[in-house]
Amino acid sequence: MNGRQPTQVEVARMAGVSRQTVSLVSRNDPRVSPASRAAVEAAMKTLGYRPNVAARALAARRTGFIGIAISGLVNRFNGELLEMIRRHCEAEGLLPFIVPVDQDPADERLVIDRFLQMNVDALILVSPQLGGEELERVGRRVPTVVVTRNAGPGSVDLVHTDDALGARLVTERLLEEGYRPLICLGVEGPVSGDSAGDRVRGYRQVCEGAGIEPRVEMVWLDDLGPVIARIVEQYGRGFGLCCHNDLIALAAVGQLAAQHLRPGRDVGVTGFDNTVVSGLPGVSLTTVDPSTATMAGRVVALVVERLAGRTDPVDVVLPPQLVVRTSTCGRGDGTNP
Repeated sequence: MNGRQPTQVEVARMAGVSRQTVSLVSRNDPRVSPASRAAVEAAMKTLGYRPNVAARALAARRTGFIGIAISGLVNRFNGELLEMIRRHCEAEGLLPFIVPVDQDPADERLVIDRFLQMNVDALILVSPQLGGEELERVGRRVPTVVVTRNAGPGSVDLVHTDDALGARLVTERLLEEGYRPLICLGVEGPVSGDSAGDRVRGYRQVCEGAGIEPRVEMVWLDDLGPVIARIVEQYGRGFGLCCHNDLIALAAVGQLAAQHLRPGRDVGVTGFDNTVVSGLPGVSLTTVDPSTATMAGRVVALVVERLAGRTDPVDVVLPPQLVVRTSTCGRGDGTNP
């Protein structure tokens, strides 16, 4: 059609129906008869007509759009979680708009404002950096589910694992296998309720219960090399590293290799998140499964419940599971293969 998009009027003319019937078919309205629907769909295919999703959303009370803001895509866990959430959204007939954001509240505000301008039906915020008061305001404007954050205002739903328990599980594993000392490689939690604080707390609980002096090193990937070098210089071998997540644990394994130390044989290393790469041959990282698959399903289920009219907040705490692999299978004295 000379590069011009066909119109509903032209589809209606070819199908022998009214323009309103074409509009109803575009919205998948059940009131259209099978014969009329078939005629309209055949005309759409012939003419190359595609419904204007944006215009349809503006005219509808609901758009079916879900805004998802997520930071830290370099972390494999976030990518895996996001893919699972996307699949659940599509199964519910929801269209996810996914926007990666910097770990910066200003960037999150900008993205959320744009989502609201698009008239999204709900928001899914993964590890948001916004403070409680801002989240409160967002949750009052649109149904909002906050993921992997342990605390939030009453206007939003929460879905997260029990981070303190997960940290206790991996720390206890290191303790049982005889690694000493036990060192936590944590990260700075920028907001109240961030998982970082609870994971450090779980580590400290095990150390204090065993009468071991806790040692917490707050790290970034860029400065991990010097931190590992200092630890190796001080302790040699036999120590255990309780890492905030798999990403830091795998980076630590690389730094240990540069020091000619092997996880399991020379030192113990644990992660958190049970990402796909942690179970690969040659990696075999002991870690915590935060129930990622269940988490994704519950996130979308809460969105659906909100859209159906639920207003009371829900806090879903999922049980973590210890996944034991070879990175903690030794006494830490170099005698085990």
